[in-house]
Amino acid sequence: MSSNLPIVFLFSGQGSQYRGMGQALFEQEPVFRDSMEKADSIVQRQLSRSLIHELYTEKQPVFDDLLVTHPAIVAIEIALLRVLEAMGIRADHVSGNSLGEFAAAVAAGIWTEQSAIEAAIEQAKSITRNDVGGGMLAVLHQNSDAMKQLYNSHGLFLAADNFDGHFTLSGAARDLDRFQSDLDLRGIQFQRLEVAYPFHSPLIEGAAAEFSYHTSGMPDFASPQSGFVSGMSGEELAFLPRDYFWQVAGRYTNFQKLVRYLEAKGPCLYIDLGPSGTSANFVRYNLDPSSASQTFSIITRFKKEKQQLEALAKLLGLK
Repeated sequence: MSSNLPIVFLFSGQGSQYRGMGQALFEQEPVFRDSMEKADSIVQRQLSRSLIHELYTEKQPVFDDLLVTHPAIVAIEIALLRVLEAMGIRADHVSGNSLGEFAAAVAAGIWTEQSAIEAAIEQAKSITRNDVGGGMLAVLHQNSDAMKQLYNSHGLFLAADNFDGHFTLSGAARDLDRFQSDLDLRGIQFQRLEVAYPFHSPLIEGAAAEFSYHTSGMPDFASPQSGFVSGMSGEELAFLPRDYFWQVAGRYTNFQKLVRYLEAKGPCLYIDLGPSGTSANFVRYNLDPSSASQTFSIITRFKKEKQQLEALAKLLGLK
């Protein structure tokens, strides 16, 4: 079966990372490897650390060092973007969630691959230098409005509404710990994300000025190519303010609004360029049962990327 649906590229953010992500493509796809090596040279120049070593050689299972994970996620997504472009696959719309907006902006011609990775590094530096400790937690099978009083009482902030019955909270580590204990007592399911910082909350605002100093010295952003849909506002943008890439890290996001906006245009083929299939899953749970839209993931922990690329080519009638 082939698909003639408009294509949407989706890029995910913090919490979707893990060691070894994209390894099969790194070993088997020259275009992917070349892009990752370019990213690695940027990271080595800025941090004196190897992105490739951290991803594919280092065995320490915990992978939440922001200085590495921030550029790693962006690099992986850009590398996969280059692979799809080499296959002749172009998107009608692109959108990122949180840090994923850095890679989405590359896809939309807003800034270069180098600018995106350097900005990811500088944002990570700003947050770590300002000692913004904390974390994030996803609550399952609950409504964020119904639980607002409870999470507010623990000093937590609503970071994102992902789909009905699934939302993400952000806060200080001790407050998240106490909230987890409360959820356990109430029998409410949750998942602590592998993120050591309270993104999408006022707690990281102390790092905004330092990151803004970096972006103020960058060239002006190019106007987005047609089809750049902000993961923050859930609408297509023709202009990005100078502080946009701080806003996407610090402000509340609503994935449901994004999907509603795209679905209003008609059915789409949503292709997840993130490392874990998170965006495709979120779309799937947001789709109306009558929707003719399709979702597709490429990189997952199962390392079936080559097979997935072949399946995507067949779906699009490229083979």
